[in-house]
Amino acid sequence: MFRYSIIVFLAGVISFSASAQQVLTEEEAVSKALANNKNIQAASLQVKQQQQLLKSAINLPNPEFFWESPTGNFYTGSITQSFEFPTVYSNQYRLQKQQIGVAQKEKQLTEAELKYRVKVLYLEIQYADSLASQLYIQDTLYEKIKLSAIRQFNAGQIDYLQQTFAETQYGEIHNQYQQSLVRASSLKAQLQWFTGIKDPITVEPLAISLSQVQLSLVLDSTALFANPALQILQQQENVAKQNIALQKSKALPGLAFGYFNQGERDTKWLNRFRVGVTIPLWFGQYKSNINAAKTEQQVIQSKQQGLQQDLSAQTINTNSEIRTNWQSVQYYQQTGLRKAQEVITTSQRFFVSGEIDYISLLRNSNDAYTVYQKYLEAVRNYNLSVINHKYLMGQL
Repeated sequence: MFRYSIIVFLAGVISFSASAQQVLTEEEAVSKALANNKNIQAASLQVKQQQQLLKSAINLPNPEFFWESPTGNFYTGSITQSFEFPTVYSNQYRLQKQQIGVAQKEKQLTEAELKYRVKVLYLEIQYADSLASQLYIQDTLYEKIKLSAIRQFNAGQIDYLQQTFAETQYGEIHNQYQQSLVRASSLKAQLQWFTGIKDPITVEPLAISLSQVQLSLVLDSTALFANPALQILQQQENVAKQNIALQKSKALPGLAFGYFNQGERDTKWLNRFRVGVTIPLWFGQYKSNINAAKTEQQVIQSKQQGLQQDLSAQTINTNSEIRTNWQSVQYYQQTGLRKAQEVITTSQRFFVSGEIDYISLLRNSNDAYTVYQKYLEAVRNYNLSVINHKYLMGQL
């Protein structure tokens, strides 16, 4: 009777009770996290700040006002306004436009990093929930086996070793199950913090996010240009190029225009204006600024090439992980899960017929359920490698 009740339980489907909580999708989690994150808000303010500085790109020197007596007979006022060469202001304006681009790219990088963290966290919650569900099945089953073994031992139908083994196996699984609940709760608390959601969170079930054939695993260096970190360096190179043009234009002569009466009081007003030119005699300082700007461009180009090398290496590794994890998923789907079910079914039959005892039943069940857990790990690892691939490609 005890054996039959256990087998009936093994053949049944055990699941958690349905929750009335609304399911939070991955897209919703990412959207709420972006809206709630203070770093994103700070990045937006930095873009706004650079846009505000655009109006100050054409920054004229303050005019000079004087009250003096040029002839010694009377005092008269004068005003002088100096100007850089016109191309200086146009280059300063273009440079500030490029600085706005840098701030925008930095915001995109901040968003990409947050999306990556939220997507990985969401995946970990899916895995933790799936693992907790799997362990719940084992925990409930092993508890029934333990109680049945105790009753049979008290009735003198089995020995002490079988009873102790059943109790030990239940204790181990129950401990793992409790740990899985704590882990899932902790991860959900983190997601609540990211999204600003106060109510309890329920996520979608763990599933394969993307089939391998949908991914382009051919290493194409041009595909990496969408990576946000690389785009920042590309934009910084644009800033460096514009700065070179600006420093060159600063070496051009400047202009000055003013009004000043240097003659008698009745001097014709047309003769009171003056126009001047600033001569860049100290060309060495301009040359140094130009050379420094060129060196800055070379530094950024080297950083860009170095980052591209790192990203290429990471992409090769990620592509390898995708293939490896996909093979693992396929193995469990095509063979592993089926064999695990066969082990459970065969063990049930042998247990009912009395060919195996509690120890063999539990050992076989442990092996079979381990396969199910490894399948969950394989799906988690595959989805994670897909997320990593998308992050490197700038596709999050």
